[in-house]
Amino acid sequence: MTDQATHQIKFLANPTQKQFILSRASADLFSSRMGEGKSAGIAWACWHHTRHNPGAKWAIIRDTWENLRRTTQQEFFYWFAPGVFGRYKATEKCFYWSAEGMRGEVNFLGLDDPEDASKLQSLTLAGFGIDEPSPALETGGVDQSIFDIAMTRLRQPGMKWYAAKLAQNNPDETHWTYKRFVDPGSEGFVSWQTREPENLRNLPENYYEKMRANLSHRPDLWKRFGEGKYGYQQVGIKVTPEWNDDLHLARGLKPVPGRELVLLWDFGLHPCCCITQISPLRHWNILEAQRMDGEGTYELIELVIKPILTQKYGGYRWTHSGDPTGSSPEQSSKRTSAVKVITRELGGPWIPGPTSIKDRVDPLRAILRQTMNGIGVVQVDRDLAKPVWHALRGGWHRHMARTGVISPDPVKNEHSHPGDCMGYGAARLFPLGKLQERKGRKRSQVATFFGRPGVKVPKEAQVIGK
Repeated sequence: MTDQATHQIKFLANPTQKQFILSRASADLFSSRMGEGKSAGIAWACWHHTRHNPGAKWAIIRDTWENLRRTTQQEFFYWFAPGVFGRYKATEKCFYWSAEGMRGEVNFLGLDDPEDASKLQSLTLAGFGIDEPSPALETGGVDQSIFDIAMTRLRQPGMKWYAAKLAQNNPDETHWTYKRFVDPGSEGFVSWQTREPENLRNLPENYYEKMRANLSHRPDLWKRFGEGKYGYQQVGIKVTPEWNDDLHLARGLKPVPGRELVLLWDFGLHPCCCITQISPLRHWNILEAQRMDGEGTYELIELVIKPILTQKYGGYRWTHSGDPTGSSPEQSSKRTSAVKVITRELGGPWIPGPTSIKDRVDPLRAILRQTMNGIGVVQVDRDLAKPVWHALRGGWHRHMARTGVISPDPVKNEHSHPGDCMGYGAARLFPLGKLQERKGRKRSQVATFFGRPGVKVPKEAQVIGK
């Protein structure tokens, strides 16, 4: 295209990039390896939308003003130079279109600037772009709340359609963009993903070969930046470096009838429960893992665990183990504790786990090192026990300072709760990495739903669904 017959731009969009630019979905995510022209995609999506929606007001957002200024804005001005396609008022951080009869504006917002962050809530927009909403390394990224606020600002009158464009390197499966755009996804949200490199003609020779060599010590980064795959980016030092996706992940794990379940618990306002079982072949199968944020143990049981046990584990017996502090009385009443809630609502005996982090991490690491028939003794259901998978692959980690000092205790985050559950379970079931033989427990000592003839159900056990 030409502007005022003096300035020429030659832009040939790559296939996935073109689909992203032209899409009229409610929201689009261009997620790929490095070097695929994601920032250019946002710039041209803004141009394309404004061409068809005269007067459109846009916001282009990044985590910090400095990152925005030297990367995303620089890419935008490479294609649409101020003085040629419009004018840029630096004091307002706003670009006003004027070329080829275009009308509209583009506001550049860095979220570390309080004025920029508050400005987003007052704008009435026709479109917005968020560049690198997921962290590039250990910091950065854009919070989901910013995306949600921007979506509510898409209400400028007179527009033919609204545009929400996000572009990033692939994050891990715990990031909000993966959940909103991929799994489970949201209606009207589309994820654009390149299969093979599409922009090699605009990259230096052997770009990806050199990147792979430079990232040989960080396979997690190569997976994201070079292969363009979703995957965990390691932060700090893994608590369980023995974890291996190929050895320990499984799909479609089924409970074995007649085999006791062991429910593992961690408490607080982020409670977690893992439903596990030792198979006849002595694999430790992690069938499901459930956690809640901002709720208590009672809510987790009533809203999640009890329905699961009712629907899927009728007739099974179980016991409980977990955080020993769960036996401590709650502040509201000395007669109540998390453990009392568990045994009252679900039945079954409680066996506390060890207090020391070492006493639960060492057995867990030991059992993760063991294999049987070519797979790990520990088997985690990839779909139903994701919190355990994401914790053991490295989300459960120790902080390492820049000086190289490693914290003795794991960082408390969303991954520490399922990690702790697994530690309590390993300490009980596999002390010193060896399956604990259990002798002669009477059936009356464990709980069951849907009690069967000839099996004595303890008085405190609940019979749900009768």
